[in-house]
Amino acid sequence: MALTITLSDELAEKSQQVAKKQKLSIDETATIILSDALRQEDFFPTPEQVVAKIKALPKNPNAIRPAQGSLTEALRNAPHDPDFNLEEWNREWAKMEAEIEALGK
Repeated sequence: MALTITLSDELAEKSQQVAKKQKLSIDETATIILSDALRQEDFFPTPEQVVAKIKALPKNPNAIRPAQGSLTEALRNAPHDPDFNLEEWNREWAKMEAEIEALGK
């Protein structure tokens, strides 16, 4: 099967360098790289696998910031956007939900 792949100039140059170093054609090199990558079981992880990997990460105390005030107060005192139209936003949101639901069918 023939397959055309468009690469960035940087990636194409690197691929050509690897092919030359291995004394292979660029097609042979690309086939080997793609074959090796697709042999990996987690090459295309599911969302559940991604979440599991995230959950398995050690906790980083530097990433935790204690709350500094009330979220309710912060939202209540947020700047007002005069261009915001709640009705239009709700219509757009409903369209997006309908699209997402249609994709799930």
